[in-house]
Amino acid sequence: MAYDFDSLADLADAEFFGESYNGKSLMATLAKISASDSASNSTYEGYSAWSVVLHLAWCKWLVRGAFLDEGAKAEPYPYPVGKGGFAEPIDKGEEAWKACIAYFESLHRETMKAIRLHAADRYDETMEAWGIPKGKAAVWLCSHDTYHTAQIRNMGVPGFKAKRAY
Repeated sequence: MAYDFDSLADLADAEFFGESYNGKSLMATLAKISASDSASNSTYEGYSAWSVVLHLAWCKWLVRGAFLDEGAKAEPYPYPVGKGGFAEPIDKGEEAWKACIAYFESLHRETMKAIRLHAADRYDETMEAWGIPKGKAAVWLCSHDTYHTAQIRNMGVPGFKAKRAY
């Protein structure tokens, strides 16, 4: 299958950093949340925005690992991993939240770079972690942040506006 990963990676960057076509970008959304609000499980979903961030980071870490050049090795994933990558942070302090966001931003940049630099003739190779073609994983990853940005904004995270009354 033919992919235009430059355009997809540009879209993923826009949805992650800003200039999103779908509303506030993920980083703009996260910038409005304190550590205590991000760690709160008092949401409509029953889990925290921080656990969603850890899920997103874990997925990016897996995809980046699949796209790294032969011989390159990803550092160990530094956070807990629950089912599907969702996990609660161990340290829920403000500095830990800032460190998590900094890691997440760096990981996004590294993942998009690895996808952009990957040889096009290798997109059909299987991503071992998920048993799907690498190209399919990269395409999916480009919309993953957008989905979870909307989820975070609408799941009742403390600090966001209250649920609309119709």
